[in-house]
Amino acid sequence: MKAHAHPDADRVSCPVWCRRVHGEGDHPDDRHHQSEGELAAVLTGSPLLEPDDFAYPVSAVVRLVRRTGSDLTWLEVVSEEGAEVRLVVTTESARRLLTTLHRVLDLADA
Repeated sequence: MKAHAHPDADRVSCPVWCRRVHGEGDHPDDRHHQSEGELAAVLTGSPLLEPDDFAYPVSAVVRLVRRTGSDLTWLEVVSEEGAEVRLVVTTESARRLLTTLHRVLDLADA
């Protein structure tokens, strides 16, 4: 853990993955820990409503987020721009989802 100056305490302990700079003047809504974002190029669309030709590429950002003073860490997967991709779940939920994704993707390969 590392520490940053924060208005709510003498020192706020940050998780080792936190890359956010915490400042004295942070608005209460901006007081959170955030990992560096990892970019993933994804293809998205509406396969039940539109032909495959209508699919389009999106750059998605994947990162960890935790409110300051909370013990709950979230995995956030969101479009770098726009709102085409949005998944925000706890890390525990993300691990369960990952297990399920592996099973479903195995079906796609069969």
